[in-house]
Amino acid sequence: MHKFLRGMGMIAWVGCVLTLIYQGLVWGVTASWTNLSLMDVSSTLLGIDLATLIQEMPIDYAVKATYVLITTDLAIGLWWAGIAFFAMAVISKVVFNK
Repeated sequence: MHKFLRGMGMIAWVGCVLTLIYQGLVWGVTASWTNLSLMDVSSTLLGIDLATLIQEMPIDYAVKATYVLITTDLAIGLWWAGIAFFAMAVISKVVFNK
């Protein structure tokens, strides 16, 4: 489990770096910074309609989820996902001692 979580953390951080490289290249060519939010990427690349999923949530959770998905950049989301995976890897290493 520890190696899997560590690998997922590395994948998330590589995704973060690739996202920043893509945004930097687009900025270099078009001279405008592209804003890739979690909502844009999940609907465009993954085909997930988060607006429909949010409608099924209670109103207070739906408002919070919408705010986070619209305002969080993909690179930041991937960075924090990597941190979460590495933290879970350390915790699993300590708890299971394997």
